[in-house]
Amino acid sequence: MQFKPFFHIAIFFLLILNAFAAAEPVVINGAMFPELIGTPVSSLRLINSKGISVPFQIDEVTDSGEYVCPQGECPNDKQADGKFDKQDELVFLWEDADTGAGGVGKNANDTTVQGTALMTISHGSENRRLWIVNDPAIPLSAKSYCAYDHAEQYLRTPFYYAQFCRDRFHFTRAGTMDFENGSYLDLTKELRVEIVFKLLWGLIPIRYTEKSIVCHVKRYKAGPVRLIRRGDFYLKLGLGFKGSCAIVYQMCYPQVVKVPVNVNLPVRFKSFFSDAYIEMTPVIRREVADKGFHFLVPGIGYSCDLSSGRTCIDTLIRTMPDKGYTVSNGRQGYGWIMRVEADSSLLSGSGYIVRRPSKRGGMADCGFRLTVRDLPKGNYAITNWVFFSKHPAASAGCDLLTILEPAVISTSSGTSLNLLVNKK
Repeated sequence: MQFKPFFHIAIFFLLILNAFAAAEPVVINGAMFPELIGTPVSSLRLINSKGISVPFQIDEVTDSGEYVCPQGECPNDKQADGKFDKQDELVFLWEDADTGAGGVGKNANDTTVQGTALMTISHGSENRRLWIVNDPAIPLSAKSYCAYDHAEQYLRTPFYYAQFCRDRFHFTRAGTMDFENGSYLDLTKELRVEIVFKLLWGLIPIRYTEKSIVCHVKRYKAGPVRLIRRGDFYLKLGLGFKGSCAIVYQMCYPQVVKVPVNVNLPVRFKSFFSDAYIEMTPVIRREVADKGFHFLVPGIGYSCDLSSGRTCIDTLIRTMPDKGYTVSNGRQGYGWIMRVEADSSLLSGSGYIVRRPSKRGGMADCGFRLTVRDLPKGNYAITNWVFFSKHPAASAGCDLLTILEPAVISTSSGTSLNLLVNKK
């Protein structure tokens, strides 16, 4: 898919209240630091210009591209070698880097540290710096941004919470932080999913819901900066059959959730189906009917008041849903972007769903419909990004930088873009 309307996405991000100004994840890998490759992961620290540790985590990645997740019923920690390899990822937040010029090769006691690698993280003209040092004597930061209870399938961060389900990958309840009173606002009941395949020239529709989408998260890694949930994902087709299994990762950061999905189509789609679509529409709770929430698609100038008690709406806005949307009341809320690596001509009929009231007993359903007409066989990447807002909006201009202009990381080996967005 060609993403020509970047200016539409820019508007979208400007409307998300301070979404990334305070908690932009930065992802780098060992290939950017050849001088540190082979260093024990347990010995590495990330320090600022004062020599003080900042929160970070290193996630080891196998040669086949699997994240090493040491927790859960089927951990794969035996595949870890405990050393910082070129494909291993180091994650931290932009806000924890600073503009100080000192601290090179020093720790908090002003003692020279061996094995030091400087990186500069740049957004436009603003440069921030951090140092990776090989010194296990430096205390790790005690700060953590993510708290996950796997027994309860519950994630909590300073910006949102999400309640998952044991046999599903998506949330069953989620809320956003109300920064005025310091508590979560229960915003969504569940993620409504509807999948429809049409056979025999569209005469026979086959329908599935989120109850047919099964995902068993058998291993995970809960760190201070991100939670990695790795799931085995398939569709229950009925009569005891299930679709082919796929591996799905869910990457949860303090202020954003990224879900990359790689779909393999073994045959041309039209060989079996005339068309199909999937709808993903979070159900907005009735309890927030008086909070002033609106559904907004900035790229096309569409806005809808979601408050209950108004005229019923059930519509599909037929435009490619790659511009993103927000559900916000000007103080809190969330935004969602879906990116599909496919030619837009193959996805005609896609769009945004707005329904008031909800079919599921909520105030409204609003989200995406992705329609498939005639995809050639092959692999297709779909990435969903969900952003959570922060009040007040101190620097909305920073919101769009993560996707449109990823941070540039400069090291002794050269420059690279933030792998949060650019990892293939």
